[in-house]
Amino acid sequence: MKRPYPQLVKLFAENALLFLYLKCADTGRFVPLKKRNEWLVQYLKPFIKKDEYKPLRKDIKSLILLGRKKNDDVEKQLIKLRSLVDKFDNDVEYFYGLLSQLEEELSLPSLLFNKEKPAQPHHIYILEEHIDQGFSAEGIQIAPLALVVNSSRWHKIEEQVDSYGHFVIEVKDSTENKATIFLHPKVRNLSQHKVA
Repeated sequence: MKRPYPQLVKLFAENALLFLYLKCADTGRFVPLKKRNEWLVQYLKPFIKKDEYKPLRKDIKSLILLGRKKNDDVEKQLIKLRSLVDKFDNDVEYFYGLLSQLEEELSLPSLLFNKEKPAQPHHIYILEEHIDQGFSAEGIQIAPLALVVNSSRWHKIEEQVDSYGHFVIEVKDSTENKATIFLHPKVRNLSQHKVA
């Protein structure tokens, strides 16, 4: 089962920090920044090749590059990353994570719908109003989010959404090459978000 993006980031940062703190405790003495960075770079390298961490590859590579610089602090960046996830762990982040997963797994990038431009094949379109009106100021989903999928791969989205685990999918209109899909938060009652 794939973890939602925010959970994956949090797990990754916590595991890396735990590794570092256990390694430091094992030495029984003060460990300088350079050595801490070396250990973290060594720990982070294998994550680049792990499929579960595919959505984080760019972030992991950035942390590795940071750890190779003389005065940069990877530990500090991991702490910031973890605190950001805690601060922004809301429905907006889960929605963004789902869109990233759909692009990564199904090659379906998402765009804001623009009636002045023709729809491109194999894209997901989102109405800007749905984003504006679909989330509260705190980032909680308060209305269903419509996705227009302009691809014959639209039927594979349901499996991805199920594995992601934060949303419930409702297919409204569909043809072989196009579908209108509504996303509802899984944790709330679907009847609260009925689509007219």
